[in-house]
Amino acid sequence: MRRWFGVSCIFLLAAGAAQAEPAVVTQRATTKHYKLELQVGPPERMYTASEARAAHPASGEIMVGGRMPEMMHDTAEMRHLELHIYSRANGRTIGEAHVAILVSGGDRRGLSVPIARMYGVSEGPEDLHYGNNVMLPAGSYTIEAVVNGERARFPLTVPASS
Repeated sequence: MRRWFGVSCIFLLAAGAAQAEPAVVTQRATTKHYKLELQVGPPERMYTASEARAAHPASGEIMVGGRMPEMMHDTAEMRHLELHIYSRANGRTIGEAHVAILVSGGDRRGLSVPIARMYGVSEGPEDLHYGNNVMLPAGSYTIEAVVNGERARFPLTVPASS
């Protein structure tokens, strides 16, 4: 079971990678009804459900709703931003929510993240989360998440890629 301590940071590095991947930054917050977990890490290949059925990918994200960004650049500044939402009452994943994510700071002035509902290929549907791939150069940001009208802010420092 996960433990919740308001907002905290955990920095994890992928072990054994031939080339250093950007660190995954994880933060947690609570609102009146929700436990939120924000993760920012390397960009993910995103598939529609029909693309995933045809391609049988071993990694990436399967979208079950929402949209991908119009342009996907393969740069060191691209990150995958995902927001996991759990009920405070019973700890279950919230699968249907009205979610908005706004990024400010760094070179971003109020970037609204296009919201996709998705889950990791290897984790399966129990990994349901909201977010997308976004351009986030190294720097300091504030991520504001709004879930069914309840707001949480996450101070975020994106480390430079190695």
